Amino acid sequence: MASLILSRLAFEGRHGATERERRTLRTFEVDVEIETSLDKAAGSDALADTIDYREVSEIVVGLGTSETHHLLESLARRMLDALADRFPGAAFRIELRKLNPPACPGHPAYAGVRMSRPTGGWGRTTEDAEEGENAKPRGGEVPRS
Repeated sequence: MASLILSRLAFEGRHGATERERRTLRTFEVDVEIETSLDKAAGSDALADTIDYREVSEIVVGLGTSETHHLLESLARRMLDALADRFPGAAFRIELRKLNPPACPGHPAYAGVRMSRPTGGWGRTTEDAEEGENAKPRGGEVPRS
């Protein structure tokens, strides 16, 4: 596997724990790492054989600017879900940062959350996804139904 990386995607959105915070636009940044096979694209040099990072950017920035969330965790999960829906064979990791969070002692440059979504979705490891749905449970595990 290889990774595609998008760094410091920026957008302004209305996300925050308080109503006052959600009334004004705030600046956010997102780093996205996509783990997927890039062998075909490396050999063909064709955009059709890879994940178009412009499409990834449109999904992330579109959600960040069109929806409102109280928590970074909620927005990050929404971004991961949308990316996984569009690119089902890939695993994702994002870091979402709110720049200059208001009313925070110490005046941090940002507050952030880092989340991952393995291939196959929530509650499954990459190893589970590679073994398939009919894998035998490992010691102590409950079989999936």
